[in-house]
Amino acid sequence: MGELKPGERLPSINEASEECYLSRDTVERAYTELHKMGVITSIFRKGYFISESTFQTKTKILFLVGKITDSTKSIFDAFCDTLGKNVSVDIFTYQYKAQQFQEIMSQQLGNYHYYVVMPHLIEEDDENLKCLKKIPSDRLIILDHSFSNLSLTFASIVSKPISQIKKVFNTQLNLFNKYHSFNLVLTEEDYFDADLINGCSKFCESISMNFQVLDGLDEDEIRLGEIYFTLADCDLAKAIHYADKNGFEVGKDIGLIGYNDSCFKELLAGGISVISNQPNQMGKIAAEMIRENSKQNIELELQFIQRNSL
Repeated sequence: MGELKPGERLPSINEASEECYLSRDTVERAYTELHKMGVITSIFRKGYFISESTFQTKTKILFLVGKITDSTKSIFDAFCDTLGKNVSVDIFTYQYKAQQFQEIMSQQLGNYHYYVVMPHLIEEDDENLKCLKKIPSDRLIILDHSFSNLSLTFASIVSKPISQIKKVFNTQLNLFNKYHSFNLVLTEEDYFDADLINGCSKFCESISMNFQVLDGLDEDEIRLGEIYFTLADCDLAKAIHYADKNGFEVGKDIGLIGYNDSCFKELLAGGISVISNQPNQMGKIAAEMIRENSKQNIELELQFIQRNSL
């Protein structure tokens, strides 16, 4: 058919069907979709024509995560806010299961302009790498957890290893001296790196502080002189509620540390101290890479934001 200019007539549905060896239904669906997009116009009894007006299709992006947690939602929201309205972003979850990860990647291959993937709990094996390598290198961005065999091939934005949390806490030793125990509060819904437990455990060992891991948080587990590091915001809210119910003052009788910052953490209990892998920045940078068509490998620092809760 060659290149058609604005105002030129397209072949009829029958002509296009014969010339391109396509069924009439296929051509008709294609013309209907192009008409919806504003690429072509139709004139009664005259046929289809290339639109004279300019048109712009939305960039389609697949955003793949293990589960939608507080952290992944922060990254996703910052990503969408930075890109604005002229994009269409679909979020998929693979429930931390490799088979679902592979199925989604295979089924959606070619359906999107860009693929943003957070491969938490996905092993760096041949099958998983094969799925990712099918995507053009300038169309894939890996977030928060990269693969060594892909790090120089695709764009990636990761945070410093969570094992470095010991080093971050060591800069704030004076805040920990008034407490005798450290509780790391985890839930099944949260993704967490095993190095998080090791990092917290080693820090506590280095300052002779008791350490334990809690599966969620119950009222009777809130005790005087202890620190609670909560990954989930719902557990943080419980800790504040239980402390108030028992007459404990946050930041004096018990210490609280949240994971990743938000506007409400600045306000709760006079301000919640947080460890942050900068999820908002991660989402923003990923969006800017797409907008500017750039490919980089970026590592973000772990941050400690001190407030009154510790």
